[in-house]
Amino acid sequence: MGSVGLDTEAVTQMKNCVNEEDEACKHALQLVASSILPMTLKAAIELDVLEILVKGCGGPSGKPIMTASDVASHLKTNNPQAAEMLERMLKLLSSYDVIKCDVEIGDSGNKVEQRYGPAPVCKWLTKNEDGVSMAALGLMNQDKASSYGEL
Repeated sequence: MGSVGLDTEAVTQMKNCVNEEDEACKHALQLVASSILPMTLKAAIELDVLEILVKGCGGPSGKPIMTASDVASHLKTNNPQAAEMLERMLKLLSSYDVIKCDVEIGDSGNKVEQRYGPAPVCKWLTKNEDGVSMAALGLMNQDKASSYGEL
């Protein structure tokens, strides 16, 4: 009995099919979760997170040097979980290149620490020398529009 083998073209087609399916799945997840980034960006703007990062890292093109705890220490909150909650927001914002994230190995050699800083887009989302930015537009676009039902 001879051995049964797949030709390389068939294997390539199977891999392409799996890759296309994975990409389609990722796209579907992105579509159904499309409100997450705007709402997270809105919260970050309202909490002045981007302003804190720009000031703490030396400007809109500063290096990622702040941890979530560093940023949380500038917030007006008594929530003991603020840094943990903020870490999730910062990870999401960095995955969309709103901010930068560098990963460092801690002193113990096994602890991973993320440090955040402003990405180039922060120049437009934080106040310029005249005190204006596109952040107000982002807040307006995410504002609850309740007048539609009154028309």
